[in-house]
Amino acid sequence: MVSPPKTGPPPPGSRAVSTPTPTPALDSASNPTPHPTPSVTPPQPMAAPSIPNLLGRLGNGPPRSGRGGRRGVGRGGSSLGGPTGSGPARFAPPSQHGGGMPGKMDHSGIIQSTDTDAALSRMSAVDLGLLQDPFAQYFAGDGGGPAPRRLPIINRGTYTRTQGLDKIIRAFLSGAPSRETTPEPSPQAVQTPSPLHVRQIVSLGAGTDTRSLRLLAQKLPDGHAAFQNVIYHEIDFPTVCARKRNIVQSVPAIRSLLEGPVTEHSPLAGAIGIHRSWRAGLGQGNELWAHGLDLRELAAGSGSSFSTNTTNSEKGRSDVVLAGFRTDVPTLLVSECCLCYLQPPEAAAVLRWFADRIHPQPASLAGLGVVIYEPIRPFDAFGRTMVANLAGRGIQMPTLAAYPDGAAQEARLVQEAGLARTKHRTIDQIWSAWVAAEEQERVNRLEGLDEVEEWGLLASHYVVVWGSQGAYFDTAWAELYEQ
Repeated sequence: MVSPPKTGPPPPGSRAVSTPTPTPALDSASNPTPHPTPSVTPPQPMAAPSIPNLLGRLGNGPPRSGRGGRRGVGRGGSSLGGPTGSGPARFAPPSQHGGGMPGKMDHSGIIQSTDTDAALSRMSAVDLGLLQDPFAQYFAGDGGGPAPRRLPIINRGTYTRTQGLDKIIRAFLSGAPSRETTPEPSPQAVQTPSPLHVRQIVSLGAGTDTRSLRLLAQKLPDGHAAFQNVIYHEIDFPTVCARKRNIVQSVPAIRSLLEGPVTEHSPLAGAIGIHRSWRAGLGQGNELWAHGLDLRELAAGSGSSFSTNTTNSEKGRSDVVLAGFRTDVPTLLVSECCLCYLQPPEAAAVLRWFADRIHPQPASLAGLGVVIYEPIRPFDAFGRTMVANLAGRGIQMPTLAAYPDGAAQEARLVQEAGLARTKHRTIDQIWSAWVAAEEQERVNRLEGLDEVEEWGLLASHYVVVWGSQGAYFDTAWAELYEQ
């Protein structure tokens, strides 16, 4: 939100361990726009036969001091990289180290340690010009110079995954009434926007993901916000949320976007998982909330049979409270390689927590949508190698075997979140079907890809699955369900 010295590929979007031979990760950035390519450290050539073992490696020279200094897997772990960082799993460890050998971190600590590496993975794609993200540089460490360059196959995965998720999320946001068709409110109008105009996003394990800033700060030519009345929640480790707050408050380019000071909110005493939240207003009804919270506490507070980790001290305590969270508006839950780190019953309980609170309401268009990005196919030759490499680095993804393919991922959304419509696309399908031919040419000009067969193999082991219930999503995602 560090690790045994072994190599191997954590899944895209996951946070993995930072090691002497770190793992490259694909992280989120923003929309592509051509611009000159800054100088970057050239990657070493990659031998096709050893791709499964190189998924988690940067492929460049020895670590350098610079932007953050460290290298390794980012949110999105190895190959197709995680979170922008949009998402490693977020569950705070009781202590930084487990009870094993000295110097050996527990699983939660391993996952938490890679947020900086996730930011560096984003910067690799941004520095190449594959993605445009004006905020990525502020989360990529405290040094200067270009970020360590990831292998071409990794950069391609970062780009494709980001484009796919952005397409789905933007379609959700664009489903609300546009400013052009909505009368301007009078000065005497109630300050709280109507539920008909509000959309809400909840990003699990957001880390230093910049998607919230990219979307909420985007402007139209007339200076108005491209998206208005958006409530954007991020849930992550308390230390990660605190660090993000410091950056938001201290970087002039970000602070200038705020309509006022960042405010802190604490839930009522007695709630499960006492945590702190902060809020930043970005004008025109847009809000960014960050919650330092262990996802397992949501599972324990879901009140469902899926929850297995409720302790005696938690029994009888009230539900988790997310400050600023609304249940009367269309809500999109985003998990980028986050839920995969929980046990299947816990992951199911997190989905149930939101599904139990948000129901379709025609009067307000309330409804729930979910988009998940995770690795799949752990049982074929490539998948077995991937899982073995992850295990060698102390990384476990319990849900990988429970939902081993796209069909199983869709089924979980129906069974665990009660969604009515579902769809999935692998990363290679997104590249082929969603990225226009001219855009593919632009990407290839910026960075060619020799390992075409390996790219297809790797990209077919990561999936984006989405589903929804409610009339709002039926309209907003109509084209996505048909593609």
